Amino acid sequence: MEYDFCAKAPLKYSAEVVVTGGGLAGCAAAIAAARNGADTLLVEETGMVGGLATLGYVGPLDATTKRNGESFGGLAEEIVESTRNLTKAYGGPNYYALKVAPEMLRFVLLDMLQKSGVKILFHANLIGVEKSQNEISHVYISTKSGIEVASAKRFIDATGDGDLIAVSGEEFVKGSEPGVFEELSAGNLDKIHYQSGASEKYDAYKSDGLMQPVSVMFSMGNVDCSVAQQYCNRMLTYNDLGITKEEVMKLPYFGTVGFEENGDYIPIPQGRVLIVKFGIDGKFALVNMSRVVGIDGTNAAEKSRAEEIAQMQILYLCDFLIRYVPGFENAYLYTSSHTLGVRETRRLVGKYVLKGRQVINCETFDDGVACGSYGIDIHDPQGKSKAIGGILKGDYYHIPYRCLLPKTIKNLLVAGRCISVDHVAHSSTRIQGTCIMTGQAAGTAAALSVKNNLSFDELNVSELREKLKKDGVIL
Repeated sequence: MEYDFCAKAPLKYSAEVVVTGGGLAGCAAAIAAARNGADTLLVEETGMVGGLATLGYVGPLDATTKRNGESFGGLAEEIVESTRNLTKAYGGPNYYALKVAPEMLRFVLLDMLQKSGVKILFHANLIGVEKSQNEISHVYISTKSGIEVASAKRFIDATGDGDLIAVSGEEFVKGSEPGVFEELSAGNLDKIHYQSGASEKYDAYKSDGLMQPVSVMFSMGNVDCSVAQQYCNRMLTYNDLGITKEEVMKLPYFGTVGFEENGDYIPIPQGRVLIVKFGIDGKFALVNMSRVVGIDGTNAAEKSRAEEIAQMQILYLCDFLIRYVPGFENAYLYTSSHTLGVRETRRLVGKYVLKGRQVINCETFDDGVACGSYGIDIHDPQGKSKAIGGILKGDYYHIPYRCLLPKTIKNLLVAGRCISVDHVAHSSTRIQGTCIMTGQAAGTAAALSVKNNLSFDELNVSELREKLKKDGVIL
């Protein structure tokens, strides 16, 4: 059954550029647009900027440099360095030895947004658009005050899930494409992220449209990481930990999602122990071991159920690590994610689709406006024990401006996780540093577009590239 719902929606906000989504891509887009002279509004559904880097506790902010260690510059470098400085000042004795500290990153981003002159609207959900002649005129947003309207000349979708793409009717895909397994095989992507030298191959994708699993991050204190890391990043058997299957089967959470019986292997969600140590004394561990497969992060019911499962996995994993994994005997839960981590949902099908093969080969383009450097990292959509990976054949690759451009709507750009790439390429371009770079490119393009009164597809890309370079970006 369907119901009609009608409501008056007042025009409450007006700007030259509206950015939807306040994660790293959205923050970078808004900051870049505002610094380049555009009146900018950032619309964020939660009460905190930074997305998964802050709410989701995804601490290692990767791909801000080439593989040889040289910085990509721009906002990515500025954000990392500012967060390091703030962490040293206010993070206490256990500050992160990771590239960023989630608790500090939120303040760095908020400060940068405010000083750039960006208007921020928290607790606001995008629910619809108005279009005329292939241009968006305004967006509808749901707030505590009801449904309200924001108008703008230019719009940027940095929602991660491609929400603005979807409600505006642009073409998108979800998950893996037909023939992706052949693409993986041709690329020799048979590396599995656990246990160096493992010969096991991944299974062929059984259907199309498969998306990487969702998960949550957490950290634990008082961990002897020097001991625990000996068990890290490889499949563990009962013998490895000196315990029996019968002992584990008595755990109250045995058999729940992620803890299902797994033969001789330990039944944990990712099938492996995966930690990164941090803190001055190295006694803290960032834990990346949660996993829920078969979830569509754009489906409200599925995402809500996955949130329940993944959040409880934090407690179960803490219990398991303390009980059985050497180095965790005296550990305790330190911090945990406030939201589900979604790796993959919608992706724009834009003017150009960047392929995984091009990412692996580190191809560059005349209209390259952002760089990536992270390897292929596909968390297996079909199981808990594998991650399909591959190393890039160079130091970096380009993301063309065309990957940010929709096919039809003239005043919309896309940044971050939902840009126009295939399933394999996406496993690299989704990484946080790359999202910052596509965000800065989109925000700079929006400001130039407004200034020169040009649609996004009319913009001089050479001029955009030069402006990015003047703003410190290394292309």
